[in-house]
Amino acid sequence: MSNFCENELIRRLKASEHGFTIQLDETTDIAGLPILLVIVRYIHGSAAQEDMLICKILPTRTTVEETFNIENSYFKKHDIPWDLYHQACTDGAKSMLGKLNGIVARMKQKKILT
Repeated sequence: MSNFCENELIRRLKASEHGFTIQLDETTDIAGLPILLVIVRYIHGSAAQEDMLICKILPTRTTVEETFNIENSYFKKHDIPWDLYHQACTDGAKSMLGKLNGIVARMKQKKILT
């Protein structure tokens, strides 16, 4: 993602009155490398927008903690407040949805703690 596009997306997320939702997916590319995709949905002006926020190659054996840390580090680096995050959806994988240890549970904890 070009710096201009990335900076504009981050600016829009921070300015969104209603915050944003996240769609998370771990997938593999054509070479078999694991990738974390984070898609955000938010309101800009009067229209709903959907943009890719993160697309990052993961280590071949990735834990929930490592996956969450990638997302959390991105939020910290760009000063995106967790209180703007409202909801997440995934493909239903246990690593994503686990009640106590899934990445969605960690995101909820982070929002509560900030």
